[in-house]
Amino acid sequence: MKVIVRQLAFPSLMAASLFVMQGCLATRDWVQEKLDPVAGRVSQSEQRLNEAEGQIGSLGGRMTGTEGKLGQMDGRIGQVDAKTERALSALANLRLERRFVIDMKEGANFSFNSSNLPPQAKKEIDGFISDLKGDAAGMDSVMFLIAGHTDSAGSEDYNYELGKKRADAVSRYLITQKKMDPLRVVTVSYGKNAPVAENSSTQGRAKNRRVEILVYRDGITSAAVASSATPAAEPRAAQPPQQSSGERFSQR
Repeated sequence: MKVIVRQLAFPSLMAASLFVMQGCLATRDWVQEKLDPVAGRVSQSEQRLNEAEGQIGSLGGRMTGTEGKLGQMDGRIGQVDAKTERALSALANLRLERRFVIDMKEGANFSFNSSNLPPQAKKEIDGFISDLKGDAAGMDSVMFLIAGHTDSAGSEDYNYELGKKRADAVSRYLITQKKMDPLRVVTVSYGKNAPVAENSSTQGRAKNRRVEILVYRDGITSAAVASSATPAAEPRAAQPPQQSSGERFSQR
């Protein structure tokens, strides 16, 4: 009896084992089917992550390049600021400067106790102005200083007024006949205080009865300190403007 039972149980166990093994195989197949799509999506995600990292790296490179360009731009802005500061500093120091150009210290002589401009003096002035106009550049910026002088005869007050009248006569001739700008013609009188010859002789006194024409040119300079060549007033005892022989263009 026991033998029969054992014979019947063995096939049953074999069938059960086969059933379990088939179930396990089916489960592995099902799990594999489920895992394959997940693995594919993971691979795609990894690929996208790699692409994103590449884009981030490229963006970092472009940002580094942009920072370099910004640094260069800051340098150029600094250079422009420095140039602007220098330009503003130069503008702050701009000022008008008057420089001596040419003079006429002989030739415009007057008769004794007279302020009438003689014909010979007019000819001398005409030649002087002609020479000056030969240098056309800067004619619009020239300034004429007309200085009247006398000999020693008479009082100081009288000679001051006589010297002023002689300077006015030359100034009037320049403005009306030579068409000079009245705003650029200035007259002063030294009276008898600046002789060029001894008043002890007739010839010396004749040389002292004169009008001098001195020409200056205005210009803009950026020097912080510039000297002005124009007399500040009309002092009765003032000395005539001095200039070196190297500055004088011509003397009549």
